[in-house]
Amino acid sequence: MRKTYLFILSILISGACTNISDSGKNKEGKNDPAIPNAYFVNAILYNYFSAEYKALAYQAFNAASDHIELVKLKNPHRTDLAIVLDIDETILDNSPYQARLFELNTSYDSLWNTWCNMSQARPIPGSVEFLKLADSMGYHIFYITNRKEKHVLGGTLTNIQNAGFPQADSSHLLMRTADNSKESRRNKVRETYEIVMLVGDNIADLYEDTSNFVLRDKTVKMHKGEFGRRLIVLPNSIYGNWTESLNLKTQTQVDSLISIMTQPFTAN
Repeated sequence: MRKTYLFILSILISGACTNISDSGKNKEGKNDPAIPNAYFVNAILYNYFSAEYKALAYQAFNAASDHIELVKLKNPHRTDLAIVLDIDETILDNSPYQARLFELNTSYDSLWNTWCNMSQARPIPGSVEFLKLADSMGYHIFYITNRKEKHVLGGTLTNIQNAGFPQADSSHLLMRTADNSKESRRNKVRETYEIVMLVGDNIADLYEDTSNFVLRDKTVKMHKGEFGRRLIVLPNSIYGNWTESLNLKTQTQVDSLISIMTQPFTAN
């Protein structure tokens, strides 16, 4: 494992030493927001190596464990209670894949299916233990992911089974077959079960999301009493709807948001 750490670290450091102005460009030399740039390296290193990331993951699953124990204590005879989780960056760590994107200076979809079918993603710290506890308490566990069923069903099942996740079978894995909204699949679970917990690294893993970052903030405040209880969020600064909501495609857009953040320095 130590050799793996050092290998990935060498990839990331060597990539970070390239000219920043050359990063984030496609083969024609044009800016491509789907291609990781030099700033991307910090987020990858944080997720893979930092003790702080692991601590946050353990903290999330410790809180989740406490909540499901409380729910079960209040409902000892209920047999229709369910937990719904995302997969990527929620129970499986894809940072080696992200590192490979940086090394090759290529975009997200260029080798995603290959990575998924390698079945090599390791579990997020605390995730296996949490779900084994939930399984032992009689909870139904559903994995709802936007991985595409027609491309990576077998690889995904193999990965979560090999990682030791319980109830890892096709009846508990709801993959993307049409649009990327997860709400219809959550509603499918609700037809039979009561969902007492949702776990994800993206707000859209918890409830229907919006692409507007101001509205996203307002909705989070509306749910503030549920986080750490019914809603559990894992940290992910690499990608997600939060990046899309900021719509950062030009330097002017970046400068505009930076100017909002630095107002205390410019205000009279």
